[in-house]
Amino acid sequence: MFTEDLKLVGKALENFYKESVNGDEPVLKQQQMCHIMRELEFDKYLGKGGLNGPDLEQFLEKYLRLNTRLHHPRYLGHQCAAPHYSAALGTFINAFTNNVTSIYEMGPASVSMEYYLINWMLRKIGWTPAPLCSDEMNKYGHGGGVLVNGGSLANLTALILARSKCAPETWTEGSPSELCILLPSESHYSISRAVGILGMGSKAIYALEVDSEGAVIPDRLPETYGRIIEDGKRPMALVANACSTPAGIYDPIDEIADFCEQHHLWLHIDGAHGASALLSDKFRYRLDGVGRADSLVWDAHKLLQAPSLCAALLVKDHRNLDGGLFVGENASYLFHEKEQPGFDFINRMLETTKSGLGEKLFFVLAAIGEEGMASFIDRQYDLTLAAYDYIQQQPDFACPVRPQSNILCFEYLDKEASQIEIRKELIAKGDFYLTTTIFKGKRYLRLVFMSPETTILVVKDLIDSIRTLCEKTEI
Repeated sequence: MFTEDLKLVGKALENFYKESVNGDEPVLKQQQMCHIMRELEFDKYLGKGGLNGPDLEQFLEKYLRLNTRLHHPRYLGHQCAAPHYSAALGTFINAFTNNVTSIYEMGPASVSMEYYLINWMLRKIGWTPAPLCSDEMNKYGHGGGVLVNGGSLANLTALILARSKCAPETWTEGSPSELCILLPSESHYSISRAVGILGMGSKAIYALEVDSEGAVIPDRLPETYGRIIEDGKRPMALVANACSTPAGIYDPIDEIADFCEQHHLWLHIDGAHGASALLSDKFRYRLDGVGRADSLVWDAHKLLQAPSLCAALLVKDHRNLDGGLFVGENASYLFHEKEQPGFDFINRMLETTKSGLGEKLFFVLAAIGEEGMASFIDRQYDLTLAAYDYIQQQPDFACPVRPQSNILCFEYLDKEASQIEIRKELIAKGDFYLTTTIFKGKRYLRLVFMSPETTILVVKDLIDSIRTLCEKTEI
């Protein structure tokens, strides 16, 4: 039964993939959720079972037809990878074996894979990798890290570590009321959410002034710092973007690092999206100075072609991570004297049980190699620049900023046109999937070039489609 059903699943996914990359089906078909539930007959299968064989084949045909196609050339939406099939195979293998990476004995091969990938990432940053032999671990200030389920969780963990470094009494006395962080206005909302979760409140956020491109202005940092001191606050961290979510702009990390070192301030880099440029000889300069940071978030499920979710939290000194979360938990079934031929990740993460995430990244890297991944990143960044050049040449379109990654904001200049309504009509037709965002206080259409099937011809078709749409309808 298993082998037969596996073949059915493989065939269905192959057809889904071919239809997607060939553009044979719309990139998106949105229906009312109640209609989807009825069509997929959830009640029937939950009540009686039997979702295998021919029933499974029919179910998958309907299920996949109703889903969004991230491999589609006209998928220009959110920052989620069009995953490489090898990464999907790795995910399947881990899901079936169900080896977790919290403690070594629950998944020796899976833990070893994750540990290896963490070291690979540390080397790309320029940090010292961790020793491989268990009797050499924790002897010196090497780097460290852990793979977690998403950049939001990684950012939250990083801020916890920064707080533990700045105010270790927090674990017994609670969070000091005077703590605050410095944060660019263009930062991902997961950072401000993390501040709230930490019980610090929005008033603990001091916004960093940004330039016309949305990047932090280093020369204005002393002014913000002075205001913090005047307010009687204690800064625990400064967050820099690599790159920002709205427009994909990188902050000047090297100059920010100068300021942080001067004031002994924890520097955290939210590189969830843009840290993958570390693999590119052409675009790595965007992250100059990253090795001077204390922590970095790097999502593999964005530009490393891994399926969601697979994010790395990386630190320059492993001692900040290994000692930043553990407060003597009472779990005798986990914490006791035992033979330890490997490594337990449990002290490095907020999750207590975590599936192996390394398989999502390792299998795609092993399939295409570092050079193949670097070529993909270069292609996506170059394509975004080509799209920018083309759109800027159109008299009725404009971009607010030259892209620094694979994210591009633009607008249709007809004063009567609403960017939100334009997107709404495009999504309704299903021909294109794109998003909108607010950048520097103004709403723009937004493209994220994630699919390796997208070309400049798709961008030209999109521009023509927007013109035609706006000419025929009142938007």
